[in-house]
Amino acid sequence: MVKATKKKPAIFTSDEDLKPFGFKMSDIVRTPLGITGTVLGVKYENPEAKETGRVWVRYENGNEAPLEPKLGAGYMQQLGYRRCSEADHIRRDVDAHVTVAKAVEKQKKIIAEINFCKENGLPMPPLPQELLPKAPKKKKKEGDGKDKKKK
Repeated sequence: MVKATKKKPAIFTSDEDLKPFGFKMSDIVRTPLGITGTVLGVKYENPEAKETGRVWVRYENGNEAPLEPKLGAGYMQQLGYRRCSEADHIRRDVDAHVTVAKAVEKQKKIIAEINFCKENGLPMPPLPQELLPKAPKKKKKEGDGKDKKKK
C-alpha cells in the first residue's frame, strides 16, 4: 500500500514577504506569553493570496510553529509579538560562534594527540565518531512493481 503524502507549503523568506509582519529573517521574536523563537519565514495557504500568510518560528526547544495571527490581522505589535533587542541578537550570534570555536578547538586537540602518538610510535587513541568519515548512504533500488515473494 502506497501512502499518499501531502506536500508541505513552501516557506517564503524574502524581506517583502516578512515586511507586512514587521520582522526579518532570523529575527528573535518574543510572543505575548514570553516565549522566544527565531523567524523562519512565511507560509501561505495559497501563495497567490498574500493575506493567507503566517509567520513561522523555531522555538528554543526545536519545535516549529506559526505565530497566531494571519496577515489579515496585520497587528503583530499590538497583539504582543515583539522583536527582541539587538543585544539578544548579538548574544545569539556570539553563542553560535563560541560553540563552533569550541568544536574546532576540540578537533585540533584530538589531531594534535594523534600526531604526537604517531611521532613517538605510541598506540593511537580511539577516534571519536564525529571525526571518522561517513560512509555513503546506499540508495534503495525501486522494483518493477512486482513482489518477489508470492505465495
